[in-house]
Amino acid sequence: MKRFQIPILILSVAAVFPAMAQPLFEDVTGAVGLSGAGSSTGAVWVDFDRDGWPDLFVQGRLWRNIGGKKFVNITEASGITAPGRTAVAADFNGDGHIDLVFPDKDGALWLGDGKGGFTRGEMDKTPNPMSQAAAAADLDGDGWVDLYVSSYEIWKQNKSFPDFRYRNNHGKLELAWTASPPETMRARCVTMADFNRDGAIDVYVGNYRLQPNILWVNDGKGNFVNRASELGTAGSERQNVTFTTDLGVKYPSCGHTISAIWGDFNNDGYFDLFVGNFSHPPKYQDRPMFLQNGGPAENFRFIDRSADAALVWQESYSGSAAADFDNDGRLDLFFATVYKNDKGRLFRNLGEWRFQEIPEAGGVVSALTYQAAWADFDNDGRLDLFTAGKLYRNIAPAGNRLRLELTDRAPNTMAIGAVVTVSGDGILPQTRQVESGTGHGCQNEAVCHFGLGSASGEVTAEIRWPDGAVESFPGLKSNGYYRIVRGGPPALRFPDSVKP
Repeated sequence: MKRFQIPILILSVAAVFPAMAQPLFEDVTGAVGLSGAGSSTGAVWVDFDRDGWPDLFVQGRLWRNIGGKKFVNITEASGITAPGRTAVAADFNGDGHIDLVFPDKDGALWLGDGKGGFTRGEMDKTPNPMSQAAAAADLDGDGWVDLYVSSYEIWKQNKSFPDFRYRNNHGKLELAWTASPPETMRARCVTMADFNRDGAIDVYVGNYRLQPNILWVNDGKGNFVNRASELGTAGSERQNVTFTTDLGVKYPSCGHTISAIWGDFNNDGYFDLFVGNFSHPPKYQDRPMFLQNGGPAENFRFIDRSADAALVWQESYSGSAAADFDNDGRLDLFFATVYKNDKGRLFRNLGEWRFQEIPEAGGVVSALTYQAAWADFDNDGRLDLFTAGKLYRNIAPAGNRLRLELTDRAPNTMAIGAVVTVSGDGILPQTRQVESGTGHGCQNEAVCHFGLGSASGEVTAEIRWPDGAVESFPGLKSNGYYRIVRGGPPALRFPDSVKP
């Protein structure tokens, strides 16, 4: 498909937020029944009953979303016992229902029935308990959703733990691989995308302790090669400052990466990387980095655009998540913190790799957390944020938008790995993917959300399904929420409920 840019600003900042004084988000945690949900683990948005209202799993508890007005704790009734702190949601057994896997502790797979009930599935024991993040996708091309788990450390023992990967054998998660030196680092995040458009899902792992990050490039059959240094995603790799791991691996100084995000930040159709680095004052420690995917013209080597983005520096950045909160067609960024003298920050994407900080994060009250996950919990067409144990409802001017929920054939019924590109008169071309994990052990809702700005005409969506098949859907109406089942016509799930 031909890629192009529209040389106009669809929604000017001044037009949409004229005074910047009105809050853009309001805390509705207590009003919707989520008080005490918890802030010390990742947050996972998952529509486990597929009713179109995203539910929430956080801190070992599953909360059902009742029509966007109330959340009810159904953990005990669900049958899930001793849940882990790290969770990933996907359809692992191919029955059309969303399951939950907990890859920390000993590892546990819980199979959903689509009604809120879960039963224990088959999963090999994890090789180590120190996981802070995981992500799922079909990594070997057999249609079944596999799992990559990043592993961290025991700091006081100066001990690293290897990452590991599960292969999905028709619904059973079997341990297939564990990392070995020099790729045994201290990872705090993992995120996936087909960044080089070859039809195979690749894996990016963010490592801490100034260790280089890893970009596992997939050959489509589940064989991976780390090409991070070659492609410019390992970090700065300052050779004049080096360290040695507890396993004897010497490495150049990079960053304390806590979160990483794939996203098309410049609307060119290729997935870029945001690398969320915590950093102390010394200059040899990488600051947060925006890495532009150079595409085929650059052999998919990444270009550091961090200086253009010019994010304000603070020491204790932690979890991050990207979303088009203002519906102007560009991915924005929320960046949390874990030091009391720092604060969580919200950045608006102005285009051309320029980002503007929103004063006081638009009403998101700063608190210490690694959590950051987006979903439109009330289906009003505006993406809402869960962070630091609080749910913040988006009350900004709505703008036009399009939301697409995808259902693929079994076994990957959730369509993890599908890529959607939209186009139409007067809108920025945009590319999104269905993903299963991002940031620091979090998961955004699986619905692909597109901001259309002031454009209100028909939209065409092109879907590249996980197996590479392509379908085009012209004539979609702006402000619609469609469910698209592969091979069938789009069905309008929710009509426009909030006028821009």
